[in-house]
Amino acid sequence: MIISEYLKEINSDNFSQDKDEEIQIYQKRQSEWNHNLKKTVQKGHLIYEQASTEKRNQFQDLFNKWVRTEELKAWYGSPEGESVFQGTSISSLTIPAIYEEPLKIKSIQHLEELICDAYIERHDKYESIVQDAIIENVDQWMSHGLFYGFVLPSKMLSQAFNLSMPWDEVIFEVDGKLVDPHEILSYPLEIREKYFEICKKKINCFEGLELTQSEFEECLILADISKPKIKNYSGKLLLAPVQCNKICTLISRHVTKLIREKTKNRISPPSLMVTIYDTDTPYSYHRIGGHLGNPVAPVLPGLVVQGCSGSIDAFRWLYAYRVSLVSQMMMKGSLYSQVHNKFIPFIFFGVLVPRDADILLDMQNLGQLRYGGNLSPSIEFNYLLPKLNSFLENEDYNTVMDELQNRLV
Repeated sequence: MIISEYLKEINSDNFSQDKDEEIQIYQKRQSEWNHNLKKTVQKGHLIYEQASTEKRNQFQDLFNKWVRTEELKAWYGSPEGESVFQGTSISSLTIPAIYEEPLKIKSIQHLEELICDAYIERHDKYESIVQDAIIENVDQWMSHGLFYGFVLPSKMLSQAFNLSMPWDEVIFEVDGKLVDPHEILSYPLEIREKYFEICKKKINCFEGLELTQSEFEECLILADISKPKIKNYSGKLLLAPVQCNKICTLISRHVTKLIREKTKNRISPPSLMVTIYDTDTPYSYHRIGGHLGNPVAPVLPGLVVQGCSGSIDAFRWLYAYRVSLVSQMMMKGSLYSQVHNKFIPFIFFGVLVPRDADILLDMQNLGQLRYGGNLSPSIEFNYLLPKLNSFLENEDYNTVMDELQNRLV
């Protein structure tokens, strides 16, 4: 199944008219979230526009500190040996799905089945361990599932949708210049435009999507020559997926339903978080999207968070960054490498205690559509600006002499 066929479920009018009670609840929540997203982003945009240079610098400084905190939490959130709990809050429980060889994924539905089976197997394996480690009653938590979500590397989706094409079909001359897709930003705009128009006729895996030039170039800049050791990909380029937020939403919905069905509601997640990331450095990717160098669209370093399910309130932008960093550290090169005979296609995440989920996550809305396309630093940062502003407005500094006087005994 190609991406456009898969996305019909979320794009079609039939979905919005579905009589299923759960779907109707989903649509009501989606409408409320869309309204809140627009209102909050507009508020953030206005705050920044009216802020002084000093205040804007304070926004950036505080945001950078929050990013650094997530990086540190990711650093000690990666498991050591056979440890189960190792991080804090949303990265307390990080459990990989480990295979001895690369998965030969036949379709997106096959990938969803694999994720579902791995979720159930690891829930059953670790359920008693978690119950023994926590003094409180965790029966309700276990009935909802040990893990609130999972992270996928982008090329798992590339395989599921067969986003590949012969290498020699994407390297060709345009107006006398040999175009290499990995160097697409080095060519004049008119060359890039002509290259895009030619490629649209050649690449059928994106048929029906009506990609913009930016979307197409983003999937090229993240494309991989190195691939899993699977004969079908020999001599081919693996393109990155597009419309990742929508893909995350549908995978979340489908895997949630599969888990309920296969366990006969013994495990019944309210919803599941799905994040897609790519290991490439993010700067060329975000330059194509018009974000690089934009002060209100800061680029998170180290990797590309391509998509995430759930409203921003349900699963924060910097949480998606943290779980992506943890996943990259755990997977390392295992998506393609057979050196250690370990292949890790996805990582499951859970909290330390149910209270963490109640405070930090919105378990009912982890499967909502965040917004269309891929994750946008601009939308995410502007949504975050009112919170940054409230932190700075509420600052009440003590002078050192007042503090010293209060501490003298």
